[in-house]
Formats: sequence, C-alpha cells, structure tokens
Amino acid sequence: MEQFGQDYTNLTQAASASCQSSFVDDAMVIGTSAMTATELDCIVNQYTDQFCNPMVMWGRYRKGWLRTTLPISFQFHHVQMDGGHVARFLDKLQKTINTI
Repeated sequence: MEQFGQDYTNLTQAASASCQSSFVDDAMVIGTSAMTATELDCIVNQYTDQFCNPMVMWGRYRKGWLRTTLPISFQFHHVQMDGGHVARFLDKLQKTINTI
C-alpha cells in the first residue's frame, strides 16, 4: 500500500502539472477519481479504447448519526476480471479503509 500511495501521488501530480494522462505499458492500472465537490452514487459508461482498465470513483463522504459512509462506483469489464476478483478487491479496500 505504501508503494501504491507513492506511485499514485507521483502520477497524479504529474497529470495535474501536464494535463495529460500517463500510460504504463507493462502495468495494470486501476483508475481513480475523487469528486469531492459532489455526492455521487455511481458513474457509468466511462470506457473508451484508452481507459478500459477498472475504475474506482468516489464523491463526498456522508456523515450519519452513527457512521460515516463513502459510496464508491467500481467499474470493470468481465474480460479483465470476474465477480469473485472484484469482491476480493472491494473486501481488501474496505479493510484498508477500516484501518484509517
């Protein structure tokens, strides 16, 4: 997770500075978007020929009486992964969030 965090920070800073996407030919990329200026429940049909990797997007977190939630939208193509893979990824993501 530390390496992911460092890579994520470096790539997003480079994209912010250049206004260009980065493509790493020998790596699988999971795209992320933090749209914190809005509440969002899902994003659909974001696939293009360049961005066909899995994507995770989220908006503003929601504070409730007993808990805070962060709805996410996770989009993937079944050619790349199966539902079981997605379930394991989301379970690991939730466990990581729980440690924060």
